[in-house]
Amino acid sequence: MGRCSAIVSLGLALWTGPAGAQDVIVHKLTVAIHPAVRARLAQEDIEGILKHASRFLQDNNCKVGFELDGPVTTFKSPADIQNADDLEAVHSVPADVKIVQSITFCVGQIDKEGFLGCAWRPEGRQKTVVVSITGSLPKMGIASRVWAHEFGHTTGLLHRYQTGNFSLMTPCEIQAYSAQINQDECNHFRAGPVSSYPAGQGDACPPSLLLRRNRID
Repeated sequence: MGRCSAIVSLGLALWTGPAGAQDVIVHKLTVAIHPAVRARLAQEDIEGILKHASRFLQDNNCKVGFELDGPVTTFKSPADIQNADDLEAVHSVPADVKIVQSITFCVGQIDKEGFLGCAWRPEGRQKTVVVSITGSLPKMGIASRVWAHEFGHTTGLLHRYQTGNFSLMTPCEIQAYSAQINQDECNHFRAGPVSSYPAGQGDACPPSLLLRRNRID
């Protein structure tokens, strides 16, 4: 995942789980934002998103954290991702997380209503996170969930449905309470990004919950 690095934070509390005591692993992420939306998201907002994502993961007994690595940069690739070429151009930007204006193409399909985030990339290429400005505004209350969800995909995680839509890796409309992860998912978060995805996309959203306002993949 570009320059994404995982370090052990020695000054943080230990967690005793099935694998024994574990230190918090902190993924330091570089972030780039398109100039078209730069005025809508300050660096302190981005730092807040990463802080809140760290908090709810650790509240769910997963000792993982995120920190901003250096200043937020800008890039000239497409502001609106509408096809595979646009998506690859943004993925190729040298940053771990890219913030664009809109995403209407992801996982090989077009959705005119758009996606909040997309981490899909062809096999054999390092996975990175692309999020829309809509999925990054702190006032929505779900920005940290969107960012963490997409980071989860870069670690090889598929969608997992949980009754009540509490799972962070939900295939349904993500909510402010969609934050829970299981031990296997935590292991992936701790290990960090991969180059190969497992087959399939995981669970599908039950038809009764298949809302599209906050679509996420």
